Amino acid sequence: MPAIPPREFLGFTPGDDRKLADWTQLTEYYKMLAEGARRLRIVHMGESTEGRPFYYIVMTSPENLRRLDEYREIQARLADPRGLSPEEAEALIKKGKTIVMISCSIHATEVGAVQMAPELLYELETREDEKVKEILDNVILLFVPSLNPDGLDLVVNWYRQTLGTPYEGSAPPFIYQKYAGHDNNRDWFMLNLAENKLTVEKLHNVWHPQIVFDLHQMGDQGFRFFLPPFMDPYDPNVDYILQQEVAELGIHMAGELLAEGKTGVSWLNTYDGFAPSRAYQHYHGGVRILSEAASAKLATPTVRKFEELRPTRDGLDPKVSTWNHPAPWKGGEWRLRDIVDYEKIACYACLSHAAKFRHLWVGNFYKIHKRAVERKEPYAYVFPKDQRDPVMLHELLKVLENGLVEIHVAKEPFEVEGVRFDAGSYVVKLAQPYGAYAKTLLEVQEYPDLRQYPGGPPKLPYDVTGHTLPLMMGVKAVLAKKPFDAVLEKVERLEKPRGGVAIASSVAIGESPRPAEGAPSASDRHAALEASGSKYLAIPASVTASVKMVNKLLDMDIPVFRTVTSYKSEGALVEAGTFLVPLSEAEVLARLAGEYGVDVSATGVVRSPLMKLKKPRIAVYKSYRGFADEGWLRYVLEEYGFSYESVVNGRIREGDLARDFDVVVFPSQPAAFMTHGNRPGTYPPEYTGGLGQQGKESVAEFLEQGGTGVFVAGAADWAIEQLGLDCTNVVGDKKPQEFFVPGSILKTVIDTEHPLGFGLPRELPVVFERNAVWETKEGTVVARYPAVNPLMSGWLLGSQYMLNKAALVDYPVGLGRAVLVGFHPYFRGQARGTYKVLFNALYLASAERV
Repeated sequence: MPAIPPREFLGFTPGDDRKLADWTQLTEYYKMLAEGARRLRIVHMGESTEGRPFYYIVMTSPENLRRLDEYREIQARLADPRGLSPEEAEALIKKGKTIVMISCSIHATEVGAVQMAPELLYELETREDEKVKEILDNVILLFVPSLNPDGLDLVVNWYRQTLGTPYEGSAPPFIYQKYAGHDNNRDWFMLNLAENKLTVEKLHNVWHPQIVFDLHQMGDQGFRFFLPPFMDPYDPNVDYILQQEVAELGIHMAGELLAEGKTGVSWLNTYDGFAPSRAYQHYHGGVRILSEAASAKLATPTVRKFEELRPTRDGLDPKVSTWNHPAPWKGGEWRLRDIVDYEKIACYACLSHAAKFRHLWVGNFYKIHKRAVERKEPYAYVFPKDQRDPVMLHELLKVLENGLVEIHVAKEPFEVEGVRFDAGSYVVKLAQPYGAYAKTLLEVQEYPDLRQYPGGPPKLPYDVTGHTLPLMMGVKAVLAKKPFDAVLEKVERLEKPRGGVAIASSVAIGESPRPAEGAPSASDRHAALEASGSKYLAIPASVTASVKMVNKLLDMDIPVFRTVTSYKSEGALVEAGTFLVPLSEAEVLARLAGEYGVDVSATGVVRSPLMKLKKPRIAVYKSYRGFADEGWLRYVLEEYGFSYESVVNGRIREGDLARDFDVVVFPSQPAAFMTHGNRPGTYPPEYTGGLGQQGKESVAEFLEQGGTGVFVAGAADWAIEQLGLDCTNVVGDKKPQEFFVPGSILKTVIDTEHPLGFGLPRELPVVFERNAVWETKEGTVVARYPAVNPLMSGWLLGSQYMLNKAALVDYPVGLGRAVLVGFHPYFRGQARGTYKVLFNALYLASAERV
């Protein structure tokens, strides 16, 4: 079947005013294009978060298509050059192809790339000129037509609903990825999201592309198009060859756009290369090329006068010609078609460079990995076997494993610089193909003190400045700078900890979901239980996965209690907040312990008052703007088995919240937006307005009657202002050069005997991003910053304002409480070491003293 151009199939040309294709239309077009295609193949990766088909498209010459397995094997050998002789490597380099991944519209309102895709693919399938032939002969293109098909449909549906109304071209008042919204391109190491995980597993880790071209859009008041080079700083773990390649390819692409008469093209502003959350390939031998096109109003044209153009946050003026912006755009109408044209030119420029310099790209790919496996120091990271939360250690190591990092386990005890580690400790050597990936995720970040001028305001980082996983996840990791001797075995596949129920040192039950042959019989287990003299089985509050077990038990109406204070039992410390379940439920606990990898033990006499847990009735506040924090909150609640109901402004204003809820969680967002919401006239009336006076009174009544409000980061400002809480933000009036924390990891000191601190370590690292620091007279300070600089990873200016100040406050309001959280306890699904702050507040809201 001959290929049909997009216009004939869709009924319009991609980029036409007021026309957007949805995922079903595009998928049907690609299926049609693949029928009888000579150069194109669709590869299904799985399903999106909401169940839509998720795939990429291979585009290359017919000869290359027939030999895909061979070229994939060449990439794999060059990606791990251990054992390759120089002669073998050169032979592979001569045969190999440049692997290019192009990804479209991960941010769903940035519609240009996903609409440009069918036109580009049609041309690559049908054009017969020398330019395209050179590309297809030398390049294997892996084209992801949408990294967010769910969001695409949400945006297209919203656009069609509002077409021809005063709200045409507005962004949907909803989060456009079910859990992450705009944060979905900050998930490239944690891989919480289905689309990101599938792309890494099925594409990145299979093909190891040398080039990843990631197409985005930005606001419409500045430049028309951004390309690298990136601003400083780069993460120092990004190989300098890659840094140079990013600059070279970005400049080449910008030059091609300028040669085609496209103005407003800029580079070296706003965007940096520091955070691994946005650039998986920077640690896997390839470059990430980011483009940012000026936006229209979705598919509706905009008009922007030249004099209305505004400088970037780092001061580069789009009205002025400079070496990194030589041809300013003169203003006028800006359409979706303009975005399509700029992006298509950029794609061809990228592919042409990859083709012309194939030997350079393939050869440098080999050199980068050869340098990686020959690293000298530091030598390794060691993870002691004895961890406060063994399940969280497993989760951290899985992050590394998903990124192709090699992990070893010690078969015998060993020493590192005089420190002894037990057999069963894990070791991650850094001299390996993806050692830089491990290193950037495990080490402490020391972000440079960059100022706009000496003594002046800080230069704004594009994203967070601290991403140290052991700190964010509450896992102990020890850096070994020098080589050491140890008997190590490579871990072929990580296995989850084997949880179970220990009755006594010599008797255990349910060590795994399928007990080994010879495990105690049911009668033996019951006899051991009776002989133990225990009344309860204890689930450790220190293990975050215990919460999944507890919620399963509550769902089954099995009683669960918590100790209110810590105490000694048979010489062992039972921490405050330990979960207790009647001994009669041992069989159920054994199954759940095996499922979740948690060790449960029998307790002696309970020497603490108890709280009985009830399943909390949870409301999650959702305003009409796509705040990522709200999505991440829902993601974490669902992952850990909490039921919840989303409530909007109208339900809050309606009042009588106590009828349906024990606790309302307000995720982080600006206080002013919570109060006022979208302005009248900017959206349909049902999506305008905020909580207002009625909402304020409803929340106050709910708390007065005994309800709990959890106010996270920005939402805490609203609670303090609107509810009249006696908390003062001591940094609220500070200028950036006085106080500045742009996403860093800070130390807090926790009252672990307070119910909000149950299960947490005394010193708790938290993610802080331009939040508040409090003094309070009435509330109980559950966590405060220490008396010394609290910075653990990232960048902090003005630490003196934080010393001994409050980070987590339990504030009484009538019969209820406002829990004020001055940091991000579930940040992007990454800050797993602080999830328990949220979980403790939820359990406390409905618990009863017994």
